[in-house]
Amino acid sequence: MEKLVVKGGKKLFGTADVPAAKNALLPIIAAAYMLDGESCIKQCPQLSDIFASRDIINSTGSTAFIHNGDFSVIYSDSQIYEIPQELCSTMRSSVLYLAPMLYRRGKAAIYMPGGCRIGKRPVDIHIDGLCRMGARAECDDEKIVLTAEDGLKGVTYKLRIPSVGATQTLIMAAATAKGITVLKNCAREPEIVDLARFLNRAGAKITGAGKNEIIIRGVSSLSGVEYTPVPDRIFAATILSAVNACGGMCRIRNYPVEYMEYFEKILRRTGLVSLHFSDSAFVFKAADIAADINIHTGYYPAFSTDMGPLLSAAMVNNSGTLNMYETVFENRFSYSTEFEKLGMCCKVEGRNYIQKRKKEVYTANLTAKDLRAGAAAVVAALAKKGCFTIDNIGYIDRGYEKIEDVFSSLGADIRRVSVGRQETDETE
Repeated sequence: MEKLVVKGGKKLFGTADVPAAKNALLPIIAAAYMLDGESCIKQCPQLSDIFASRDIINSTGSTAFIHNGDFSVIYSDSQIYEIPQELCSTMRSSVLYLAPMLYRRGKAAIYMPGGCRIGKRPVDIHIDGLCRMGARAECDDEKIVLTAEDGLKGVTYKLRIPSVGATQTLIMAAATAKGITVLKNCAREPEIVDLARFLNRAGAKITGAGKNEIIIRGVSSLSGVEYTPVPDRIFAATILSAVNACGGMCRIRNYPVEYMEYFEKILRRTGLVSLHFSDSAFVFKAADIAADINIHTGYYPAFSTDMGPLLSAAMVNNSGTLNMYETVFENRFSYSTEFEKLGMCCKVEGRNYIQKRKKEVYTANLTAKDLRAGAAAVVAALAKKGCFTIDNIGYIDRGYEKIEDVFSSLGADIRRVSVGRQETDETE
């Protein structure tokens, strides 16, 4: 077991590089299982979810490996159609292998997927959509088994809610289904567009990605490709939040400017300045401006639910009030207990969250409650004067490659230590 040790209160200066987006990589890696020959996905960060994806593909008899930041997939035929339970339990994105395995095997079996405990994330839309396309389902509380020996067929299907994962599953299923599929009420996130772009490069015929309605004309096969996914907008938001909370100035390379306008607009109210140059941004804290922020999270293009905890972290040194209403997940505010340890006054009423700065705190032991809550705890600890520890950091490693190295390169005092190691007086 490991934990992070942070000595906060230092301003941040330097350069940070935005990696490929985790939320784009995971469905693209799953889709690569559908491609003939070899596919290479470039610039993959070394995340625990990426390693889990590799292990899932290898468990089915095909080959996946990571070399110099590139993720390669080579499909091999086999009779394996079930993903082991221990792999399904490590990440929710194991559900994304249902459609690829139906295409390859005519049968797919997974155990109920794991992941962050941020609220109910049912897979009923995935299953219902696949069954509408011709699959037969046998499900219980632990396992999902789908069968489609004769393949899937195109349909018109309206998603109950614009679920990102279900939209991705049904795009993959329709790419090689017989006929035309029309998906309505689709998720519109940039990662949806990126998956469609990847599949189209492999030979799929997908139009409308990024809009409410997507039309897919099924093809008989897809060919291996080389592809670089979009930059990670949540990683970029993490750096923006840290500079806003800690002060300083940072150059952010590979910056996804087209997806950051909303987040930047909010932080400008608190004194953050952002300047855009080609694929980079320079961000710096020009002033400390007290601001009362009221925000609703929602499905894209609304304010991202994943950015909510990071906005809370960005505001830990602001004397204004943050009022956030969460419309997607009912347990998004698990980090409130940790922020209270950092001297914040946090109030959670159902899906509504109110945060105010209350007092200075000089030491606290924090816990990462989920991926984004963990990242928010890191940013908040960096911004507060004092010594802090953060445990349960396996959640953070799902979405950030060595987050301590990212912030150390900007001048932060943060390091990873093994639990049980004798600590210095500074961290006691």
